[in-house]
Amino acid sequence: MKHLATLTLAIMTSITAGCAGVTTLQPGETQAQVRAAWGTPTVIKKTATGERWTYSTAPEGNRVFLLEFDSGARLVSQVQGLTLERVSQIKNGLAQADVEALIGPSYYTVRYPFRQEELVHIYRFQNGPFPTCFYVGYDAAAIVTSTGMGDENRERTRFGMTRPC
Repeated sequence: MKHLATLTLAIMTSITAGCAGVTTLQPGETQAQVRAAWGTPTVIKKTATGERWTYSTAPEGNRVFLLEFDSGARLVSQVQGLTLERVSQIKNGLAQADVEALIGPSYYTVRYPFRQEELVHIYRFQNGPFPTCFYVGYDAAAIVTSTGMGDENRERTRFGMTRPC
């Protein structure tokens, strides 16, 4: 029984060690403090007022943390991008850069045979207790042309492949 408890603790520690968000961040912390606590960001982008750092738990996670830093490299805000409220703001006509500023980068892309003109970006998020997929279709100019949402389906297809969402 002691070995089982030790194994469980070791597994839980290894799972949470690699996940952004384990350590609480406070506004005003420096980029160096954030990097020391959370590691290297998934994406760093310059903004008009400083930088945006994105920490994604994809492909298996369903959270994207968006951290905004001011021009002095101090943390201004931290939000979870993949929420129903934020996903619901994605509408046709938005540019891909605006979508990613709101909900972060997708974890997977696919071009469906029946919509070859559209590249679909797939996001996984938790909609209350339900694992959910959010789909954003872009045209060649990286403008949103469609969106969709559905329950996550990670079953294997008849070809032995696991669906991306």
